[in-house]
Amino acid sequence: MPNKTVKQFYLLYNRIVSPYQAKHLSKEEKISIGAFYTPPEIVKKTVEYITPYLKNKNFTVVDLSAGAGAFILPFRDYDYRAVDYDYSVINYLRNQLDEDKVIHTNSLLKVKRSKFKIPKDNFLIITGNPPYNDITSVYKKNGKGEFVCDPDLYDNDIGICFLKAFNKLKADIVCVVHPFSYIGKRWNFVRIKDFTSNYKLVKGVLFPSTMFKYTSRTSPFAVMIALYERDEKGMTYDYIENFEFELLNTDQKFILKSYPTTDGYINKYQPRKNSLLKESPIGLYYYSFRDLNSVKRNTTFIAKKHDFSVVVTLEEFYKYAYLHCIRKLLKTEYMWLFGNLSPLVDKEFLERNKAVFVYYALQTSSTLKNFDKEVIDLIKKTYLEGFSLDLEQSKNLILEHFKNLFIIKK
Repeated sequence: MPNKTVKQFYLLYNRIVSPYQAKHLSKEEKISIGAFYTPPEIVKKTVEYITPYLKNKNFTVVDLSAGAGAFILPFRDYDYRAVDYDYSVINYLRNQLDEDKVIHTNSLLKVKRSKFKIPKDNFLIITGNPPYNDITSVYKKNGKGEFVCDPDLYDNDIGICFLKAFNKLKADIVCVVHPFSYIGKRWNFVRIKDFTSNYKLVKGVLFPSTMFKYTSRTSPFAVMIALYERDEKGMTYDYIENFEFELLNTDQKFILKSYPTTDGYINKYQPRKNSLLKESPIGLYYYSFRDLNSVKRNTTFIAKKHDFSVVVTLEEFYKYAYLHCIRKLLKTEYMWLFGNLSPLVDKEFLERNKAVFVYYALQTSSTLKNFDKEVIDLIKKTYLEGFSLDLEQSKNLILEHFKNLFIIKK
């Protein structure tokens, strides 16, 4: 990309795109369709990563969720397509770009190259910041959302639908912005197997969701600038676990395998299989959790079973005491990085120090303070015989442990 073109892009971006900021949408609409326009710094990175691929002959650059065109403006001197279903931004884009290359449509319906006027044999580069929002998310309040797309693209999360669409179009290069959890969490990685079976991550830069305007400051999560190349061998989750992700504007690296989580160690959802315990033998439950952010946001121990409760047994009580301590005590500048992952855990440390977490939970949980005395006495007998630390000492030990656990390892 010539320097002159990049410079022109930033003049356009600062003059046109930044002030636009999807002002025509209400707050709920911004959340529901994921219309959070991208900071220039992030767009610049995608331009840098795409530039080496422009040496290919007969290429087309496409943004299937173009918004105000930030990701397409740098390529206005090349063959491009700007696609969106928000008619007001389409009218805006048609005043900024070649009208024939601006397309108003549902990008996830009847997906094929001809629909977007992409030549069949062209080298296809897809860029942008596709909307990512779970249609079961809290903004719906009293019901699930819905959207129309090809059946083979469907997923509860619109962003995952877009990744499937990129694969359906057989894009040669995909350089987009999406939540790190799409590939960072094993289950999500499986959900996008149509994509991961055909693409390999070659560059991944992480940054906090708080860089976007109007996003939550209380539940931040990691977003990624991801550069994928089409590869018939695809990639495995082991590849992702050992991948060196970069942290934006630092020289730090993040390798997932260095951070063991509670997955497979602590039950996070209510039991569904008949072989699993449905009722707690001691009458205690824990509020279900999806990730660290939900652990921090939700309540902890509960005394009554409901649709969102996890069974707590005497044998597993210390593990949920550990989660309670995370809820109460964890503070880290890297909450954004770990927020959408399952809570971290050093299993050896927890197994050696069960009593510390159990004691702190018993002293600080309102549910446990008012719970059946016989059950509490049984918990104390099981875990606290010979335990001698007071509350302040226990708290300090836990705080020090969390400080060393939730950090970026050099």
